[in-house]
Amino acid sequence: MKRYSDKQPKNKFTHPRRGAALVEFAITVPILFLLFSAAFDFCRLSMITHTAEQAAYEGARRGTIPGATAAIAKQSAEEELARIGLQQAVVTVTPAEIRSTTEEVTVQVRIPMNANGWITPTVLSDAYITRSCTLSREYVSSF
Repeated sequence: MKRYSDKQPKNKFTHPRRGAALVEFAITVPILFLLFSAAFDFCRLSMITHTAEQAAYEGARRGTIPGATAAIAKQSAEEELARIGLQQAVVTVTPAEIRSTTEEVTVQVRIPMNANGWITPTVLSDAYITRSCTLSREYVSSF
């Protein structure tokens, strides 16, 4: 008849499930790294979207001030984009020439994800974030 002490491991440092914990760790770690990197990339995507909205608004706001030009509006939007280091963004100001009779100014910002994302360039190679803002001019001359 076997005694209870015979079922115990002979060495107190060995455990019968020691290898199972290592295998479970090896399976779960890649999944955790994937989730963390996806979370970081979604945060980056959110930050790029917010910056595009802010740049379009800031450019349109600067374009509505009396005496402003399309170049000033475009430069203002590009400065907002440069704050977080966005690259290859295209800023379009409509109308191309702001006059004293211009009633509205529209600024559109288009940012390619393949130049500004971390993981998404491999997944979304042809994706763009496009935001625009249209504001009325503060003072419109009637002549």
